Amino acid sequence: MNTVRFLRASGVVGAIVAYQLAAHHAASTPGAHGLGLALVLLPILLVALNAAVRSSARAWMLPLWALACIALWLGRASLTAHFGWGLWLEHASFNLALAWMFGRTLVHGREPLCTQFATMVHGKLEPRVMRYTRRVTLAWTLFFVATALVSTVLFAAASIVAWSTFANYLALPFVGLMFVAEYACRRIALPDMEPSSIMDAVRAYTQSMQMRRSGAQ
Repeated sequence: MNTVRFLRASGVVGAIVAYQLAAHHAASTPGAHGLGLALVLLPILLVALNAAVRSSARAWMLPLWALACIALWLGRASLTAHFGWGLWLEHASFNLALAWMFGRTLVHGREPLCTQFATMVHGKLEPRVMRYTRRVTLAWTLFFVATALVSTVLFAAASIVAWSTFANYLALPFVGLMFVAEYACRRIALPDMEPSSIMDAVRAYTQSMQMRRSGAQ
């Protein structure tokens, strides 16, 4: 099972890296804008197709999806010329969605997301740990907001190549640096806390979701 999970995770990471390399190639290479448009539209169309197939209203949603594909094909020349807007919108909206996912758990009466992850790994938490995990949740919220802001400023004020370098080559490593920085801060703020990694949280979250599904059946 661990091998299957590793291969699945490796496949996801490989697909993300391949997408980012292809997106940067499309943004920085004259004549590759058609590839850029495909990278923008293909994920959206596949998600829409999957939703249409699974819907009880597929009898009219599938023809509607086909009509949308035809409309996009007919307007491909204009869309290709502005494909960069689609890449920027995907990148900015993805980071804002992550910011929302973390930030909405900071409102009064809700458990911060990082507190949830820590509870899954360590069980019941001490008040000082809960305060720390709340701050970490806020830090991740601000990080993703900042990433979306930098992406937007670069897209508006710099060249498409400069924006693409940040979005496709630097943004993901910055996420890795955030994990490293958080781990270092945790060792200083909570030196007696048992060390854990992001994979521990992922495994705990996966097990929790499996238990919820089993309980719902």
